[in-house]
Order: sequence, then C-alpha cells, then structure tokens
Amino acid sequence: MKLVSDLMTRELLTHLPDDTLQDAEQTMGRHQIRHIPVVDEEGKIFGLLSQKEFLTEAFRITDKFGAHNMQTYLAKTTLRSCINTDVQTIPADMPLTTAGQQLRNSRQGCLLVTDSDNHLIGLLSSKDFVRLAIELLERQDG
Repeated sequence: MKLVSDLMTRELLTHLPDDTLQDAEQTMGRHQIRHIPVVDEEGKIFGLLSQKEFLTEAFRITDKFGAHNMQTYLAKTTLRSCINTDVQTIPADMPLTTAGQQLRNSRQGCLLVTDSDNHLIGLLSSKDFVRLAIELLERQDG
C-alpha cells in the first residue's frame, strides 16, 4: 500500500506570517509554484497561501487602490492578514487512496503533511497525483 510519504514533496518553500504578499509573489514566480505553506518560527502550520487566494487579494487591492498602486500594497500586506488559516493537514502514514479522496473532496489544490506536533514535513498536491498517474500509465503501456 502506497502512503502519503511515498509521494509528497518534502523540500518546501515556506513563508512566515509577517512576510508580505510581495514576498510570496516573488517566491511563486521564481519557483513556479502555486501553494506556499505559512509556518511560525517553530515550523508549525500557520496557514496556506494558494495562487487563488493571492489573485483574489491582488484583485481586491487593484479594485480599491488602482492597478498603479498594486505593488505598493502587496509590499504592505502581510500574509497573516489574508491567508487561509483553516487548512487541512494529513499525516505522512495516511494511505494515498484516502489522501486522494480527501484532496478531491476538499476542492483545494494541496494538503499539508504534518507530524504529530503540527510541524510541516511535506505537501501533497494534485500535481503529485497527476505525476503518479502518468508513471502508472507508462508502466502499463511499457
């Protein structure tokens, strides 16, 4: 039986709650990622910034202050003030089938993987499942 730990991404880019949306935008752009876990100084989950939430906040800023002021307000807006802090976490020893069903039902692009003390240890995304599906299909065809 395959477990979350067999598929999850372990090397993660994270931000702190007081980092800004501008910081997160740079990380997302530079590394081509859509999800940034936000952790406290101890590495415990504080929340999650997804590309969808970033864009929602960017549109709000543009609507309220104008597009010409967006970078200024991205630099002033902390992640603490706009991220989802009600995130689903899963353990690394959860069966992948269960995690996949939870990911599908949550309508989120990823699930954060934590240890028993709520420290972030990985991330499992829909992209990971697509990669797994391709590998399995290639084995079947090969």
